[in-house]
Amino acid sequence: MIVNNKQTNRIRDPVHGLIRFGGGGDFHRDETDRIAWSLLNTREFQRLRRIRQLGFSDLVFPGATHSRFAHSIGVYHTARRLVEIIGRQRKADPDRERVALLAALLHDIGHGPFSHAFESAASAAGLRRRHEDWGAEIVRGDTDVNRVLRKADDGLPEEIGALLTDDEPKDIYSAIVSSQFDADRIDYMQRDRLMTGVEFGHIDLDWLIDCLEIGTVTIGKDDPVEAPCLYLGPKGLFVAEEYLEARFRLYRMVYMHKTTRAAEKMLEALLKAAAFEAKQGKRMGRNPVIDYFASKEPSLGLYLDLDDATVWSALTILAGSRQEKLSNLASRLRDRRLYKCIDIGVQGRSGENLYGRFQRKLNERTAEWRKDLLFDTPSVTSYKWYDFNDSSALNKVLVKPRSDSEEPMDIAGESPIVETLLAVERIERVYAPSSDKAKVLWNILKEVEK
Repeated sequence: MIVNNKQTNRIRDPVHGLIRFGGGGDFHRDETDRIAWSLLNTREFQRLRRIRQLGFSDLVFPGATHSRFAHSIGVYHTARRLVEIIGRQRKADPDRERVALLAALLHDIGHGPFSHAFESAASAAGLRRRHEDWGAEIVRGDTDVNRVLRKADDGLPEEIGALLTDDEPKDIYSAIVSSQFDADRIDYMQRDRLMTGVEFGHIDLDWLIDCLEIGTVTIGKDDPVEAPCLYLGPKGLFVAEEYLEARFRLYRMVYMHKTTRAAEKMLEALLKAAAFEAKQGKRMGRNPVIDYFASKEPSLGLYLDLDDATVWSALTILAGSRQEKLSNLASRLRDRRLYKCIDIGVQGRSGENLYGRFQRKLNERTAEWRKDLLFDTPSVTSYKWYDFNDSSALNKVLVKPRSDSEEPMDIAGESPIVETLLAVERIERVYAPSSDKAKVLWNILKEVEK
């Protein structure tokens, strides 16, 4: 039953300004907004208020306390702008449009606290479910989110769940939810830049979206077909370069900041140690995080009890542990006494294996504290290469550099700037628990650099 489809609800957002839900005059889209508004008020979506978008980044950028709740609303708003472009330039598919918009809103519904650090620790403890899998279970399971979706359409939970776990976009609508130029990236790049206060990473979003057009791209080698796609016209090439460069800078200078990564690696080590103790049946106090790692197969209900607050609460409990490693890591994280970073460098374009030489020299040492070191080798790829043999072509940033071009092409083949962003760069760091131990590692690094 449709209830007051003309009602308008509003949210003030620091990135997008006034975001309206409903009252736009299009019956189907207003109804989608009504469903979205109902989803915002579910228990599972409200949980995202208690999960910060950037985890420990506020240890470096104090303003970066924004939540996945705010980000998800911004993604929904951005996705609406993208589907409007599709609707203006070709016959819209209202059902696929609704699935894509609600999937965009729910894309982060399965995230745990402190994001990838928590997920990495859980994986090491044998709990290998990704946040995308938890998100699909929230959508399909016995939850308020599921009930809201089924009330609107019995088929929505299954369709949205499938879209949340797809590895590649299947059509133009799913590319809005997950691709290299999707609503998620467009929102978090603006939001994270604003909330961290950094001056780099600005993109002219209005111009970028105004340059978007609908076209077709040939996909497949043996049985080629034409697939509808979003692409940027000739005037959008430079702003597309700006978009990809901005993403690269945010990854290198915000998401991979050495201090943020120190806290993430410490949390990861702490949770791995706590999981080991829990699996041994050792009592460490009652807390949802501890209970989660003690479980062989955590239930959805147990997972939904997790948020940033439960992690901070667990730190207080574990700081009082009799197990020295647990107590030390927990108290240091709680009080921001972080490990010291030895930044070895970036491996990628030069191919030099300084990190390998450093590790070999380190292995020659017999210091007892070596076991306390934390190693970090994250990879950063600003733009991934895809071919045109399957639907992964929809993952590309497609451009038409000239108005008379036959069909859109991969921006990497047209832009020398983007071509330089194709290389995978591996950041190589070691974290030491104290300044004197860090000094020993610096001396080893200087020795192998000669």
